[in-house]
Amino acid sequence: MKQITNSEILRKRKSKEKENAEQRQTRLKHDRERKRNQRAKETEEQRANRLMTKRERKKRKRASENTEEHQRRISSETACKRELRILKQRQVKNLSDANESTQETDHSDNESDAQHAPPKVNIISKDEHNMLNEFHSKMDNIQYNTCPVCNERISSMTLVMGSCRRCHTEKSSPKKFSMENDMDPGDVPNKLEGLTEIEEMLIAQVFTVMTVYRLKGGQTGYRGSVINFSQDI
Repeated sequence: MKQITNSEILRKRKSKEKENAEQRQTRLKHDRERKRNQRAKETEEQRANRLMTKRERKKRKRASENTEEHQRRISSETACKRELRILKQRQVKNLSDANESTQETDHSDNESDAQHAPPKVNIISKDEHNMLNEFHSKMDNIQYNTCPVCNERISSMTLVMGSCRRCHTEKSSPKKFSMENDMDPGDVPNKLEGLTEIEEMLIAQVFTVMTVYRLKGGQTGYRGSVINFSQDI
């Protein structure tokens, strides 16, 4: 298998950024034909391996390992878990020690400076002032383009022949998110503006059931099937 270096990846990425709409369409058409030819030549085993998920590959690899490989993998995973647990305990201890030292320092400083504390004045430096002005100017220069097909409106959207890239590359008719496909709900009536989340759920014509997970870091995500039930409102 041919190995792709970082220089080749950067060169291809720069060439993609410089190409126009016609060159991009030609490249995408060539890529689709190449993938179609590759999939037509592949065997049933190769197709099954391509469609196999990462978890299934891992499960198959574990099922084919012998006793020695199994013991080696278990030992390696146990050692990694032990190191992560020790590292986490050290981080928690260092954080608690830092908080205690900061609280002691703040307490002593407050006692010593309580009698003659200077007035608080919010003063920023010249560099910070220039940084704020540059930030506000960039925020003011952000342009929001709207796709006339799907009515999507985001910042710095690139319109290709009057529509977004998704609607432009879509070859089906009517377009998936177009008004002709009954995907445009239209303007919101004045009576339905400013509704709470509970009020929106009560008047919704479709009740969605899905499994939502809270990811590490506070974000949320979903996995598996999404079921929509029609409601008689």
